[in-house]
Amino acid sequence: MKKSKKTNAPAEQESLASPGFPIENIRHVEISQEEKLERSLLSGLLLQQTEDLNRKQQELKKQRDQEVIELIGGGTTSLGALKALIASKRQPYEPRFPRSIPFFSEIYRLNGWHDLDPASYIKPAVVAVWINELIYNRFSQEVLPTLRVFNPKRFGGSRAYKHFQFLNAEGQAELEQYRDEAIALMQTCSTWYEFRAKLFVVHSVPYQVELFAQ
Repeated sequence: MKKSKKTNAPAEQESLASPGFPIENIRHVEISQEEKLERSLLSGLLLQQTEDLNRKQQELKKQRDQEVIELIGGGTTSLGALKALIASKRQPYEPRFPRSIPFFSEIYRLNGWHDLDPASYIKPAVVAVWINELIYNRFSQEVLPTLRVFNPKRFGGSRAYKHFQFLNAEGQAELEQYRDEAIALMQTCSTWYEFRAKLFVVHSVPYQVELFAQ
């Protein structure tokens, strides 16, 4: 016959319930005012440490966003500027200067190009320069150099995509605003010089006076 295995549970219970260590003290532990204050102080320190850490992370993120990035082709940008207006990947093509909007027709009218079709895909080379001056140069100074990095010139001088395909929704909305402001101002003018002079006064877009003096 096997002997039953002895257990120490009664002895342990007896020791816990002994006069020197009442079991009630385990179930109902009272915390003194000093201990409550200590817990409160520790909790406050932990909370403050968490807040300080979050604040430090936000400051580091802000510093990282403001770090200057030197571009190979010249100029600078920053992570903050990129996130504000530049898309993380190229966007599908949707015309921002469609025939239904008189951007090019106003340019042609003011320059007296009556024998040229503003709806034609092929346009005078200077029109591309003017688009940069009238539209893209009105963005913050980092935007156009950054777009040129994402959309470089190919062999022969053309680009594979339109610059605005690399703008995010906020950037494209800003582009449309600049486009519409240019159209509205062109419609009040009778010459290209008059338009450029007004554009400088209204929107601080510079122009070369000597080009008009020739």
